[in-house]
Amino acid sequence: MLVDAHTHLELFAISEVPFHEFKKKEELLKFLKSLKRDYLVAYGLDYGLGITPEDLNTVNFPLLLIYKDGHKGILNKHMKKLLNKEGYFLVEHELWEAANKLKPKGEALRKAIRNALKKAKEMGISEVHDYVDEEVARIYFSEELPINVVLMPYYESLKSVLKLFEQKGESEKLQLGWVKVYLDGSISARTAHLKEPYRDTKTKGKLLISEEKLLKILKELESLNLRASLHAIGDGAIEVAIKAFEKLEPKLKYHRIEHAELISEDQIRRVKELNLLLCMQPNFTCYYREIYLEALGEERTKRINPIDLVDKIGAPLIFGTDMMPFDVNYALNCAKEKLPEEKVLYYFGGWKRDRDYVKLN
Repeated sequence: MLVDAHTHLELFAISEVPFHEFKKKEELLKFLKSLKRDYLVAYGLDYGLGITPEDLNTVNFPLLLIYKDGHKGILNKHMKKLLNKEGYFLVEHELWEAANKLKPKGEALRKAIRNALKKAKEMGISEVHDYVDEEVARIYFSEELPINVVLMPYYESLKSVLKLFEQKGESEKLQLGWVKVYLDGSISARTAHLKEPYRDTKTKGKLLISEEKLLKILKELESLNLRASLHAIGDGAIEVAIKAFEKLEPKLKYHRIEHAELISEDQIRRVKELNLLLCMQPNFTCYYREIYLEALGEERTKRINPIDLVDKIGAPLIFGTDMMPFDVNYALNCAKEKLPEEKVLYYFGGWKRDRDYVKLN
């Protein structure tokens, strides 16, 4: 039994560019120039290609490429004009506001999600926890699902997704999960909120929500008998999340903190005391090694994604891929660098046999 507890399957709708096939930016540019499109938004760009706005300006249609981390995008001059933007880069909310306007909808989006679920089943995945807005949630409710899906609504879409569940109800294959709230960005985009500055940019990233506003949202969710899924990558953002829960004194067990890449030993122990659930991505350690070194330096990179320490302390833990890449075998192999196979398999779904966090409260 394999569970990918952190997915964004709608990204399949904007994954038509095979970025993984291109080793040089010239190869990517040649591919893009061969397309005949009114415009294109595409997800999966690797930072290592070193693509610049000047490079993309050689493509003669509006173009928005979203980096693999999903927290930063790069435009060409035609897309810049189409979106009426001043700069060539978009991050966080501004990025996805633009992407949501341009991404495929309707039948194209439905087909992409079907393909994603098919791929998940072929990999041996029996359940995904997928982050959704109302449009994606509606597709799930109207499909015959090949695997179990736990819908994880973004906080901004919560009311509309709850209404769907009120109208249609849960089923064995479709359940309501946690509610997504972003606290920071990503290390690769230098927007994850750190306690100490990045090695190369000397900034500390971005805190996307205040502790006061977060606490208000947590209280609202608990009043609805719902649990939060907090995106917190940097140690600064993780600290804000934990402090908010300490003030809340949650009545519900297993609110989630997603990623927790720079979580410290002290923070892990506090997570355990609060009965919080960490959803971590062991594949990040393999996928982002060079970026971690550039952004954080050697000392912080050594303690990144400490799944072994979380396991040793005994804080509740599950794994998900976060689509980087959407390849559970890659993630399993990365996790085995720090943990024995039986524990890796437990955190990648074995937990459902004796402690189904989806249903526990």
